[in-house]
Amino acid sequence: MSIFKRLKGLFLGGILACATLNAQASDTVLPDPSIPFYSWYEVVLPESSGASCGNGTPMRFYLNRAQSDNLLYMMQPGGACWDYSTCTETATTGTEAGLGAFNPDGIPHNYMNGTASQSLMSSFLSPLMIRMDLAHRLVGEPKIETQDWTQVFVPYCTGDIHMGSAVRSYSAPTGEWRIQHYNGLKNVEAVAQWLADHGFGQPNRLLIYGTSAGGYGALANYATLRNILRPQAHSSMLDDAGTVFNSPFNGDPSEYPSVGLYDKVRDEWNMAGPNGMITINAKLSPDFDPNNMGSAYAALSRMFPHDRFGYTTYQRDAVMAAYHYRAFVPAVIAAPDDTRKDALSLALFAQELDLLKRTINPLPNFGYFMPWARNDFMHNHQVTAVSFTGSRIHENGIDADVGTFVADLLNRKDPADAPVMKAFRTDQSSDFTFSTFLSWIDSVLNLTGEAGPISGHRA
Repeated sequence: MSIFKRLKGLFLGGILACATLNAQASDTVLPDPSIPFYSWYEVVLPESSGASCGNGTPMRFYLNRAQSDNLLYMMQPGGACWDYSTCTETATTGTEAGLGAFNPDGIPHNYMNGTASQSLMSSFLSPLMIRMDLAHRLVGEPKIETQDWTQVFVPYCTGDIHMGSAVRSYSAPTGEWRIQHYNGLKNVEAVAQWLADHGFGQPNRLLIYGTSAGGYGALANYATLRNILRPQAHSSMLDDAGTVFNSPFNGDPSEYPSVGLYDKVRDEWNMAGPNGMITINAKLSPDFDPNNMGSAYAALSRMFPHDRFGYTTYQRDAVMAAYHYRAFVPAVIAAPDDTRKDALSLALFAQELDLLKRTINPLPNFGYFMPWARNDFMHNHQVTAVSFTGSRIHENGIDADVGTFVADLLNRKDPADAPVMKAFRTDQSSDFTFSTFLSWIDSVLNLTGEAGPISGHRA
């Protein structure tokens, strides 16, 4: 090759390299320097984003910026709704008594620290989110990596476990009416897009996390969020108590007793519509079965083989059992009292949990952590809420609590070399001894709610 050709090649290569660098630079958005560090910054999403709460009011979310290039995206818990009484939290009698959804009137300004109880909620909602200080150290809370990350908190105000896409008109027997915006799917997407547009996309590491309704949201929206936020090095997901059973739509109720709930919300929340959760996930992954939301576990596992996924639940989760069966299973509806309803519901929950465990078992990058109970605190609902106390499994070569499981999700090892932990407690007893203090915290935060026979209906 002549010297001229060599120089020409070097010249052209330099131009291309500069063009590439310029393209990358233009693709990088720096965070707004006016956004403060280590305090909750409120973002009100504009109407043009398509985001809104269930009553049509603006959607707000909160950003707690840290000096870290890692991101925790957390979705709030808060029950579910599908008619007038559950969407307005007025279901106090009949089969739906005690069931409902948080924030039916929208998200107030300064939601994370406007009142004393809201400030406590933001501090104690989960050990994954707290910024460690003397008070938390005194009560023995563990140090978790995500406490040092930039954190995003997505409030819950749509009643559709962060996965609806519909507008419905409901009326009460007394004549009152409500227009319900099941807008969870658009809200989650709009929050992520705002982050990407304002310099908080492309984190080094990403954890998509939610408890209860937020856990469902994490499972349902993971692929969408990952595609928008584009983590550069590693990504994980933790679904705490967002229990999606391997239950096909229109299945046999004797084999899949949760089918009544799933068929109901599929229609009310328009999940199979053109812009619905089922349709979107089926387009994103060929392994997602539109006839079974429980296919999400295997679909995510195969779509993102290097990511680490986790699901946690107490086996005696009376809140999830209530939502799945109280209003939909004839034998539970006919039971004479709450004690019997709970017993029947928990038996059905155990039956379907066994099938779910067998669904996840073959997946190397999808693990689970299932302790027995937490001395009935919060009706054994949400393993990572408020404290990790009472989540220990010490048997069959396992000595861990849910904090160990979280660390396993975050360890950045390839699941092909280090599969995600799977732990199921067979000892049917509770180790919880910290209930007095935490019950007081719950009474302030109202994480478990007050109305209805299932205290904890909305968590």
